[in-house]
Amino acid sequence: MSAPPRWELVAPDWEALDTVWNNPFPFILWPVCGKPVLAYWLDAALHAGAAEIRIRTGDRPHLVRSWILKGDYWSKPIEVSEVPAEGFETHRMDRLPGMGAAAPVTDGRGMLERWFQLHRTALELREQAELVIDHERAPGIWTGPGAVIHPTARLNAPCWIGPQAHIGPGCVLGPEVYIGRGCVLDEDVEASEAVVCWDTFVGRHTRLHKSAAQGGTLLNWERGSRSEIADDFILSDLADRGLVPGFGERTLAAILRLAVVLPARLLNLFARPLETTVVTGSGRECVIRTWPRGPLLLRREAWLKGIVAGHFKFVGLLPRSRPDWERLDPVMRSMFEHAPAGVFSLADLFGSHSPSDPDEWIHAAYQAGAADDAGASQVLRNILKIAMTTPRRDDL
Repeated sequence: MSAPPRWELVAPDWEALDTVWNNPFPFILWPVCGKPVLAYWLDAALHAGAAEIRIRTGDRPHLVRSWILKGDYWSKPIEVSEVPAEGFETHRMDRLPGMGAAAPVTDGRGMLERWFQLHRTALELREQAELVIDHERAPGIWTGPGAVIHPTARLNAPCWIGPQAHIGPGCVLGPEVYIGRGCVLDEDVEASEAVVCWDTFVGRHTRLHKSAAQGGTLLNWERGSRSEIADDFILSDLADRGLVPGFGERTLAAILRLAVVLPARLLNLFARPLETTVVTGSGRECVIRTWPRGPLLLRREAWLKGIVAGHFKFVGLLPRSRPDWERLDPVMRSMFEHAPAGVFSLADLFGSHSPSDPDEWIHAAYQAGAADDAGASQVLRNILKIAMTTPRRDDL
């Protein structure tokens, strides 16, 4: 009787090729019909009776390890390493299990095309006896639990609608359309050969072809292009609603700015504000102005305008320039990207008023990762103290 196989799953190192999407995750964590590429391979290894499973990757292995730790439903211990193993069956994860050889990927456009091809393959290779939570409502048309599809919408196979997605009236989807978990498609959306990523809103009368939409980003693999859509009525990220202020917060910021704009400018008469281009929580750039004199509330009076515009919240991490993001450890960067930027931060409470301060990242990490928003709550309890803090000149 032969010994159980040992599988080494080798991830493609395509980080340098990802020049179109610039996805913060490695290719093996990109979702395909509801689950990452890596999950398909782990399932295949378990179905093959693998006694040991090893993942070899040089592309952001810390993110792969983090994802593995959250997947405790796998029954085998899984090791993530950057060096080859001996005595293991080698399987390359640049495709799905059961998929034939594919042409090499050489650029960002090719990565998007391969990713789209994997969606098609995932449905082609799906077996009727396979244990899945999706429902095949018609041949080649799959819908996840909780998906709501308007009776006037028309779906053409192959088509996959993820869990909790909402498809509006008059939509025409397919062939080859894949809608992620939690997406909302408004009235009269047409899509063919397209992917709508998780938690994305697509506005009415929008047309998608050979494209992928993720939040406010539109990717086209036919042209190899990426566009940022500024109009939330066309495309927007539903998952990032916690990163932007609500109507009440914007209204309060507008009123407060009317009260402080004159004192701030009088105090800084004949002084020039410092202008900085920062990257907001939604991934877009904006310019903020900071006055050199007075307490933080007056120095940052122009930041309040950023709340009105939807870039910041009152409480969040200090907004960072692109060079400040580049200096962050990859783990920290991944954490901070999912936290809102704010006019006032926990770092302010502890005397770090700029991302360039060597201790600022410590307070930012606690605020971004604390359970039950403990960091933000601490800021709110001390909001008046922070707002009236007058930093020394070398603190900024």
